[in-house]
Order: sequence, then structure tokens, then C-alpha cells
Amino acid sequence: TGCGVVYLSGCDMHCAYCLVYDISQEGKGTPYTPHQLAELLCSLQRRGVSHISLANVEPSADEVIEAIAAARELGLTVPLLNNFNGYASTALTRRLLPFFQGYIMDFKYADAALGARLSAVPEYPARALANLALLSAHYGKNRYDAAGLLQSGVLLRHLILPGAWQNTEDALRLLAENNPCGYPLSLLPDFVPEGRAAAVLPPPYTVPPQRLHHLTELARSLGLELL
Repeated sequence: TGCGVVYLSGCDMHCAYCLVYDISQEGKGTPYTPHQLAELLCSLQRRGVSHISLANVEPSADEVIEAIAAARELGLTVPLLNNFNGYASTALTRRLLPFFQGYIMDFKYADAALGARLSAVPEYPARALANLALLSAHYGKNRYDAAGLLQSGVLLRHLILPGAWQNTEDALRLLAENNPCGYPLSLLPDFVPEGRAAAVLPPPYTVPPQRLHHLTELARSLGLELL
């Protein structure tokens, strides 16, 4: 089983360290019509995936909506997840919500200046918090099947940026204060210096074990459930 992931070219953020920099920033990929994307989603279902995650949906929202509608007509039944960077306008998020059974949402920055420097986006924390409020109101508490797989709801992620420890601590506090449905958090220590990372973040790129322990304990002390 597992989750089938479809990466769409383009992104409304410009993270210097993006793991798929060539896709998100340089526009590499294979052209698909909405109907071809619908067929791709159905082919993933036939291969036995339990979920399908679509990444970088927002720049191609019209085409994705058309593709999802077509895929459902073709027999797609597995839950669809929006693999979301947290930054879209609330109007666009509201429009996309009915087409997804859940979201995998990044909460990248509590520090707006850091978001502007590393991802070229202003006001990231305010945008992400507004989107989290929308998701909370739409999905409510997470629902899982008998095997423990998400059927409806939200999974949160935060990538620990090397050296930006305060950003992570503040992000954990913001999430703890603005997570009424108790969505679980994946705290990611595995930073990889892709893209232009070396130009904006100096090495070393590892999270020391004692630092990770501190951040993990902080998250738990704030009442966050960690994945």
C-alpha cells in the first residue's frame, strides 16, 4: 500500500533548499492534460496505494480540480491529500477543500523575516495560521480507519532548519496555540542541502542529537502529538 505522490511543476513559494528544486523552481516535468492526470491517479489506485498525495497543487488549481472530478467519474475512491506548503491565499484553500479528503500541511516559519529570506514570501506565519484555521473548521478532528490510516483530516509537518533553532521553537508554540483539533505533527530533522541551500544557509546541515531531543521534548511539553 503506501501513498502515491504526484509532484506538479511550479510552486507559490521559492524555497532555496527545496528537495525537488528542479520541479518546483525550474519548471521541469512532463506536460499532462487534466484527463491524463485523472488517468494517472486511477493507475496509482490500481497499483494498490492507500492514499494519493498531490504536491504543489495551488499554481495548477484549475487543472487539478478538473482532473480530480474526472478521476472520480473514472472510479477513483482512495483518499486524496493535498501536500501543502501552507502559503496559499485562504480564498484558494477554501476553493480546493471540497476536492481533498485531507491535507499534509507544512508549517515552515514562525519567523516572517526568515520566510522572506529563504523562501521569498512575505507574511508566511499569518498565511499559514489562517490556512490552518480553515482546515480545522472544515475537517474537524482526524478520522482513521481500522488500520490507523487517515481517512479525513490533517497531518502537520515542520522541517528543522539547521541553525534556525528559535524558528522551530516559536513554530512549535504557534502550533500548540492554534491547533484546536489536535492534528499530529511530524518534526523533521533530516535537512538536505538541495537547490541553492548553500547560498543562504551555512553548514553544518545536521541537527545535533541533543538539540533534537530538546525540540522533541518541547513539542511534547506543549501538548503536541508527534508522529
